[in-house]
Amino acid sequence: MKLLPSLTGLIDGDKKISDEKKYSLLAVGTGSVHFFLIFLFLYIGSVPMAVYNIFSFIGYLLCLPMIKKGKLFLVFGYICVEVPLHCFLAIHAAGWDFGFAMYLIAIVPVGFEMSFALNNTSRGIKLSVLFGIVNFVTFVSCRLYSFFSEPLYTVDNEIFVQAVYLINVFATFGLLIVYSFLFVTEINAAQKKLKQKNTELATLAAIDPLTGFYNRRKMHEYLYGAAQSEETFSLIMSDIDNFKSLNDTYGHDCGDEALRAVSEVFRDCLRADDKICRWGGEEFLMLTCCPLDDAAKVAERIRAAVESRRLKFGDNDIRITLTFGVSQYDPSSTVDKTITAADKKLYQGKTGGKNRVVK
Repeated sequence: MKLLPSLTGLIDGDKKISDEKKYSLLAVGTGSVHFFLIFLFLYIGSVPMAVYNIFSFIGYLLCLPMIKKGKLFLVFGYICVEVPLHCFLAIHAAGWDFGFAMYLIAIVPVGFEMSFALNNTSRGIKLSVLFGIVNFVTFVSCRLYSFFSEPLYTVDNEIFVQAVYLINVFATFGLLIVYSFLFVTEINAAQKKLKQKNTELATLAAIDPLTGFYNRRKMHEYLYGAAQSEETFSLIMSDIDNFKSLNDTYGHDCGDEALRAVSEVFRDCLRADDKICRWGGEEFLMLTCCPLDDAAKVAERIRAAVESRRLKFGDNDIRITLTFGVSQYDPSSTVDKTITAADKKLYQGKTGGKNRVVK
């Protein structure tokens, strides 16, 4: 199992490091630093600080099962106490020149990043701000303390001091870079997720949930778009015959099943560039990019397919038919007038016996 998602997936926002993996890495990395410091303080002769780092190392190892159980608040609390305390004690023991105070700066953005993983985000942010203030006060206090107090243990080897300083610089900037990168990738992932959700909401807002076709509002966008394109198109208005009687006889559930059944037939007969919507209760409006005669043939094909189909509802075998009105868009006219023309032809078909196509 991979410990981390691919770098490309993180940058693109397709993948995200889980809180468990992220803070486990933090615990392991910080614990490793303390493990290194055990030997450093033993080298300079500070046994108490070596013992302290042994307990700190064990503490970060104990953070791992807490992270796995989701007890991030306890881990956050441990870091808030351990890092400032360690920096102050390390400077008291070895002095300012080793660069231990830099960890106070590096850990501040980590605290803010962790606050978003806590159950109470508002409370987490407040604690992070407080943590940042405590680190700042500790940093200034340590600096002032180093001016007026000599370290308990001194090291004459300047190369060793500078080497430890550079290691602390490397660790500090490494932590800042890693968590800055994670912060950016999480923003990217959040933005991508928000974009996807907005797309899904826009789709839901445009779709009739029963039939899966566009709703009337969305269809108007396609209609006016087709008019502006100056291409030939026709409109097919259709209506389920005797729909009220169907509802009254078998119930509204049967009516819904009839709408779904008719929708399936429409869907089977649609071409790639055709658009269809549920115009009203049992009415459908179809936009097809072809002249009147070809549109009438499309309507006839759908009419015949619906007529040959039977709706099974309980023990009932129900015959469904549609009536169609077809009109071609005239560039000198308007879309609304074209819809009205198709509706009038539909009415002619209804009064003329139903189950037919009128163009």
